[in-house]
Order: sequence, then structure tokens, then C-alpha cells
Amino acid sequence: MATVKTNTDVFEKAWEGFKGTDWKEKASVSRFVQANYTPYDGDESFLAGPTERSLKIKKIVDETKAGYEAEGRFPMDTRPTSIADIDAGYISKEDELIYGIQNDELFKLNFMPKGGIRMAETALKEHGYEPDPAVHEIFTKYVTTVNDGIFRAYTSNIRRARHAHTVTGLPDAYSRGRIIGVYARLALYGADYLMQEKVNDWNAIKEIDEETIRLREEVNLQYQALQDVVRLGDLYGVDVRRPAFDTKEAIQWTNIAFMAVCRVINGAATSLGRVPIVLDIYAERDLARGTYTESEIQEFVDDFVMKLRT
Repeated sequence: MATVKTNTDVFEKAWEGFKGTDWKEKASVSRFVQANYTPYDGDESFLAGPTERSLKIKKIVDETKAGYEAEGRFPMDTRPTSIADIDAGYISKEDELIYGIQNDELFKLNFMPKGGIRMAETALKEHGYEPDPAVHEIFTKYVTTVNDGIFRAYTSNIRRARHAHTVTGLPDAYSRGRIIGVYARLALYGADYLMQEKVNDWNAIKEIDEETIRLREEVNLQYQALQDVVRLGDLYGVDVRRPAFDTKEAIQWTNIAFMAVCRVINGAATSLGRVPIVLDIYAERDLARGTYTESEIQEFVDDFVMKLRT
């Protein structure tokens, strides 16, 4: 893992107006929130309604979804999904303010065999696609999927209880598993900062034993994943190496981070987490500085929410 150089001026610009110092020295979104949030006890009367642009995009989303539902199936990718090897996709590029959807076209489903090849191939067939024999061979002969690992760990008693349906909620077949990432961390710090923290974590592991060898590998994989997040941003013309400078960029960076995770994690739930409070801090600062109006910020949020629903 290579040391990542960061530009101090970039952080001064991104963090101008924010309070506190400890969250700057080591990545901590919670400490950033504690230092900068402003409690609000009012109602929603200050909010702006949707603009014509937002309604136009919503119409495209609604009509596209309704069309696929009428057909009884959605388009689906036959390639195993990855963070940055899918072409950029848009709802209506010339109208969008926040970029990034799950595949290269609206509502196109990802093929995610790492969870379990049989279930992934069943999904393909249900949507009218034939699994690739080469992919099937790879994920049955050379790759241990999540389901493979789970079944290898089950005891004979667990297997019998599962077969008799006396126990529910076991982790196979995606029935359990929740990932709650801190996706706004990418907006607050940028990928370069976070990658350097991974370098520091990796270098701090001094002992060599079974546990630390595994840990060093996992930290290295985290570093590589951040490199892929950068590549994903590049596909959309978004430089997530640096921190976000304003509310629009904070929402855009957060969408890139969440989209990256959704492309490779296929558990029972992939929760967005407490993103609104972080974005609200950016919004309050930008409103006070006159960078954006309430209506403009609402448009950014509307774009983001519509993408979460696709």
C-alpha cells in the first residue's frame, strides 16, 4: 500500500466554517456531528416543494418502473457485479444534479453471485436470462461464496433443525445480515485521507501471527476498495479523492459511497444510517453563507432519494 499525499489547502476549503478539531486529526463523523449539529424543534414549514426538474425525473423513474412491472420482469446484468467495472448510468443525464445509479441503465438489477451462486442464478432465470457457464464454474469450483462458508460452519444439529424448520432466521440464503456504513465519511474526508488512514493502520500492525496476518490482509482489501470507490467516482466525473466542498458535493460523495457498498454487499439489508444529520450540517453552513437556497438544497436531496429508490 502506497502512502497517499493530501493537500492541506483542500481540507481548509472543505472544512471552512465547521467547528472542532479532534475530528480533523482522525476520521470520526460522530465527533464532527457532536461539534457542529444544531438542534431543531420546529416544524417542516421551512421546506421547499419539488421543482419541475425534480418532478420530470420522478416521472421518468415512475414510468420506467411501471413498465417493467407490467412486463413482469426487470433487466438484469449477467456479469458478476463490482464497484467500478460497470459503465456509468443515468436517469436523465442532462437533468440530473446528483449522479450514480446501481447499473448502466435505470432499474437494471445486479448479478451478485458472491452471496450464493444458486440463488443468484435463480434470479437470472426468473428475469429471462441464462447464467454464464464460465461464471458458474468459477463460483462452484474456485470461489467460496457466503452461503458456502455458512453451510460449512453449521453443526449437524443446526442442519437438522434447519431441515425440520424448527429454527428460523439462520444466516444462509440472505435471511440475516445488516450493514450500516458511515457513508458520509467519504464526503467529510475524501478517499485520499481515508486511504492514508488505512496505510497507517496497516503499518501499525507489528506482530506476525495468525490473527495479525489476517488483519493485515483485510486492511489491505479495505485500501483496495477505496481505490475502487475513486474509480467509481471517476466514471461519473466526480473526484472523491478530496473532501466535498459544499452540500451538493456532500450528497454526491455520499451517493457514490453508498452505491459502491450496495454493488458488493448483498445481505438482508444495507442501511443508509444517520446520513441526514451530517448533510444537514453542510446545508446549514451553505444556507448561512448564501451558497445555496433552500429550494436548491431540496433538489439535491430529491435527486438523492430518487436514486436510493432505484
